[in-house]
Amino acid sequence: MNMKHLLLVFFSLIGFSLNAQSEWQYLPDSPTGGRIDDVFFLNEQRGWCATSDGRIWKTTDGGITWALKYSSNGYFRSIEFLDENIGYAGSLDSKFLRTTDGGDTWTNLAPSITPIPKAVCGIAIPSAEVAYAVGQWDNPAFVLKTTDGGLSWTRQEMGNQALALVDVFFTHPDTGFVTGQGPSGKAIILYTTDGGQSWTKKFQSESNGQYVWKIQRVTPEFWVGSIQTFNGGKFVKSFDGGQSWAEFTAPIPDMQGIGFSTPEHGWVGGYISGFYETTDGGDTWEFKQFGANFNRFYFLNSNLAYASGAAVYKFTGGAASGTSQPGVEKPYDDGFSLKLSPNPARQFVEVQFELPVRDNIRMGIYRADGSFVQEVYHEWQLAPGSYSFKADCSALKPGAYFLGVQRNHGLYSRPFSKL
Repeated sequence: MNMKHLLLVFFSLIGFSLNAQSEWQYLPDSPTGGRIDDVFFLNEQRGWCATSDGRIWKTTDGGITWALKYSSNGYFRSIEFLDENIGYAGSLDSKFLRTTDGGDTWTNLAPSITPIPKAVCGIAIPSAEVAYAVGQWDNPAFVLKTTDGGLSWTRQEMGNQALALVDVFFTHPDTGFVTGQGPSGKAIILYTTDGGQSWTKKFQSESNGQYVWKIQRVTPEFWVGSIQTFNGGKFVKSFDGGQSWAEFTAPIPDMQGIGFSTPEHGWVGGYISGFYETTDGGDTWEFKQFGANFNRFYFLNSNLAYASGAAVYKFTGGAASGTSQPGVEKPYDDGFSLKLSPNPARQFVEVQFELPVRDNIRMGIYRADGSFVQEVYHEWQLAPGSYSFKADCSALKPGAYFLGVQRNHGLYSRPFSKL
């Protein structure tokens, strides 16, 4: 038996003891090499994940082993399946893939859609004929829809109601939600009952510079959503099936992943921030030394879930976790660097950054309280390399600010002051 199999046996034995305590497990044979942005399981055995290094993986044994099914240059953000054969995957580099053989082969649908979607961030498949996909996180916002099982797609521009869309969840072929950022820069949730012909705003955050990043239906009545922001952690809850929402305090600002097994028991995680657990519906949170880079929690039921981040993680059982877990990953760090000068600034602040990989970049100036002031840089598909520019801050009042940076790979910020 080789070392890898010995480790698998070792972690499986640990996992067995942890299962009895109903805790999250690190899956030791999880794909590596980049952040795992999305994970989808059809049942307790069969699942897929999509990664930031352009790969799609499949498991048929509940995540014990994974087989590589697709590889490309790029960044995969989303993946979802209708059944064991038909599925879709969305990337941040003009790929929207479809498979009809369980992921063994994939076809890029993006060139057949006008205009070509640059980034597909969320996918929902409410029926065999109807599916939706949304994007993109850095604008423009759009909704894709098929009514013939994926053979053809229409694109609906959402610029009047959204600056960016990130996630989508449909409970019926005509009824569902999309989430993201509104035209004012505030986090939003939009709702339709007519297949997207019209949309109603069900939630808008109090502050700008925010997104509703992920949404989850825990029960038919109880829903949760994560808010990604630069300052002051927030999440949202609904007790009436998504018809009304309220903001609650969260332990981290850069929250992306959120997952609840019951209305009381849940977890949140961010790209850089850590992993937190609540057992009282989010009134209080406890830090857990476990995992990193969380983006998606996927629940098959209240006792079985998977999460994606620096690795794939598995949860079994309904009781609260009690101890730290083995197999803790360090946050995925691809070497991005950011410098500001001079600081304090007067007329301009020079921004220097190093991109280790091809990337999409948005930069803005924010007040110290996290409210958005102005965008200073926005580029799509920048090649790896060194970059610099001067951000005009002459119109800013004297005080404390920070430069907020959003990439495909997460959020970054640097404080500065204006004289």
